[in-house]
Amino acid sequence: MFSRLISIIKPGDRRKERRVKVRLPAEVGGIKGRLTDLSLGGFGFYPDQEGLDVGDEVMASLMPDEFTTLDIPSRVVGTDEEGMVLCIAFMKVDADQFDPLQDIITTQTVGH
Repeated sequence: MFSRLISIIKPGDRRKERRVKVRLPAEVGGIKGRLTDLSLGGFGFYPDQEGLDVGDEVMASLMPDEFTTLDIPSRVVGTDEEGMVLCIAFMKVDADQFDPLQDIITTQTVGH
């Protein structure tokens, strides 16, 4: 299982934390959208509408299932080359959020 996990995570990624591709609903600064990738340090966010700018400090609400919402203070730190996907960095992940966040990453990676 571990070798499959490593093969799915982008090995050439220069970020501090490894990212995995995901498609999960989320809300950032009150704007709905979906995650495109996720790590312990942040995520890519495809918003349903405009309204977020680089530098904005926002609350990110990740919704891995219909019963769970993780609210994590975050900052918009950039965009992809086309400006369609926002790069969101977590500002502070509390200890009680770390394990659920890691579970989301693991579950999305192994395809459960």
